[in-house]
Parts: sequence; structure tokens; C-alpha cells
Amino acid sequence: MKQFDYIIAGGGAAGLTLAYLLLAHENSEKTILIIDKDDKSTNDRTWCFWEKDANLFENLVCKQWSKASFYGPTFSQTFVLPPYSYKMIRGKDFYDFMKFELSKFNNLTWLKESIIEIDPQGIVKTSTEIYSGNMIFNSIKGLKDFNIPPKKVQFLQHFKGRFIQTDEPYFDAEAMTYMDFRIDQKGDCRFGYVLPFSPNEALVEYTIFSEQLLQPEAYDLGLDDYLGNFLKIEDYKVLEEEFGAIPMTDFPFPAKDGKIINIGISGGFAKPSTGYTFLRSQHILKKMASNLAKQKDPLADLPHQKKRFLKYDSTLLNVLKSGRHSGAQIFSDLFEKNGAQAVFKFLDEETNLAEEMKIMSSTPILAFGKAFIKTFGK
Repeated sequence: MKQFDYIIAGGGAAGLTLAYLLLAHENSEKTILIIDKDDKSTNDRTWCFWEKDANLFENLVCKQWSKASFYGPTFSQTFVLPPYSYKMIRGKDFYDFMKFELSKFNNLTWLKESIIEIDPQGIVKTSTEIYSGNMIFNSIKGLKDFNIPPKKVQFLQHFKGRFIQTDEPYFDAEAMTYMDFRIDQKGDCRFGYVLPFSPNEALVEYTIFSEQLLQPEAYDLGLDDYLGNFLKIEDYKVLEEEFGAIPMTDFPFPAKDGKIINIGISGGFAKPSTGYTFLRSQHILKKMASNLAKQKDPLADLPHQKKRFLKYDSTLLNVLKSGRHSGAQIFSDLFEKNGAQAVFKFLDEETNLAEEMKIMSSTPILAFGKAFIKTFGK
């Protein structure tokens, strides 16, 4: 049985970021094993986020936008974002960077194997071998792998996107579309999302917040409708496609099980009310790597743990689940009455109580008040 100090189960954004921080930034001499079933050679996803400053992988940002458009049932506006920028990193660029940087360290091993079992005693069994680690950082668990009580909200943010190219110029390359609620909601929270790279190229997505995935053809129908009836684009070439599903839940993911420490979505790093994970993971993993370098508990004093923001997230999810107020109207009210910068600051969990009360008062106050009180019973 091969022994390592740290085993990272899953070579996605969280696992690779942690390995990079441990080695390149904390100069760790620990032996590290990364195991993933994929060789990370394709552009299997993109990561997008807003921020005011530079992030750990600023050199990988392939495009950023200074304006964001919002279209709702009663309100539409294009916001000027500074001091924020909305940024995008391609999966392939991230993986290539990680392969190059991590290859510099002789104490790191990266294996393409399928993980069969992870034991809390620190044993990882793959399709070909058994490995032992003093700590296992796991990012491969999904919602189905946890025993989630029925009273917890279990939404998914699921989407299908097409990278398209047109002959005619259709897009403003400086303005992305953050949410477009003009499409048929079909009893859910559904919106279009557009990231233009040039006047002739863009990523166009059809996004849903709901408890269940759709049939595959439903996403294509939704995209066809959005492109044709709202963006007025009929003739285009599909360069790539992507599909994703991110949990939006108020379930408190367990941080630890024996020697297993859950990270990424498996560790509850995704913002429950939005699904945004990439930048939050950087903040959490920086602190985790710093703790390890100082021989402290890796889970000590991690960011994004303020209880009141967990309550706010749970409140929104419960209001959406009740169905009494549409997501389209809730988000329209938030952006119309507060503006993009204030909403982004709130979602970044950087607001004070006075700012938070102003945000909350711009929502259906009775429904949100009842749902907020209900979260304390959970």
C-alpha cells in the first residue's frame, strides 16, 4: 500500500487549487497524491465570477465584462459594474496551467484512476490500487451521497450552453447578460445568460433553478426558443456545448469524516442561493492551506461561515420552493431597488446589517420574514 501525507480525491477546481496552494504558495514538503478518473484534456466547463480585485488565477481570465444586463418582468437595465468586473476562466486553460505548475514538484503524484471507495481511516481504493493518506481531501461526493433530511431545500441550478458563432454582429462584447427572465418560466425560475466574446461569438445558456433535472431535449428547446425569439438569432454555428448542475441547498455539508475533509461542492463551498463556487473556493482553500502550513486544523476559521448569511440563503431557497413568489420577480426587485453593486456586495457576504436590512426590505417582506423565522426551526 502506497503512503502519502495528503490524498486529493478529484482533480477539479477545488482539488487542483488546494494542491497548487500547498506546493507553490506554502512550499510544502508533504507528499501529495491527486486521483481523478479524467485526464483533464478538454474544455469541459467554464467558471465565471465577479470581483473587485485580482484573483489567484488572474492570468487565466480569458474575458471580462464591465457591464451586465438584466431583463425582468417589470424591470430591465444594463448596469455599469465597476468597481466589479465579471470574469471568465476556461476549464482547459485552468487544467493546462495546473499540469505545468504541478509538474515542477517531485513530491506530487497525479494519477488517472477511478476511485471506488474512500474510507474515513484514510484509505482510498481505486480500480487498480489501494492508497493510504494522513488526510484525504474529497471533492467527488454529490448530493445523493449525503443523508439529507426532507426538511432541507434541495434545489439544483442546471443549465445547458452553446458557444455560438454568427455571420452578422449580434453582441456587445463589453456587456454580458446576467439574467434574462423574459423566457417562459414554466412554474420554475428560468433565465437566459449570455457571455459575448466578440460581436460574432458568445456563450448562450438556458438556466433553471428547480428540484429536478429536465429531459435532455428540454434544454435544447429552451435554447432554441431563447436564441430565436428573444435574441433574434436564427443562423449560427455551434462551436462547443456545455452542461452543468450545481446544488443549491441549505443542507450543512459535513466538513469532516475521520481523516476525510470535504472540499469544493462536496464541502458546501457553493453559495447556496446562487451556486457560485469558484472564487469562494479560492478564499476557503487559501485559509485551509495556510492552516496546514502552520500545522493547525485545516478547518479553523474558514471564511464564508457567518451564520446570518446561511440564514439569508436558506430564506431565499424556501421562498422559491414555496412558489408563492416567482424567482423572476424576486430578482427583478433586488436589482431594481438596489443596483448590481449592492447585490454583488451582499452575495459576497461583505455587507453590514444595515445594508442587509435594506436588501431584504426590497423583497416580498412578509414571505421572506416568515421564511427567515422558519430557518431558526431548522
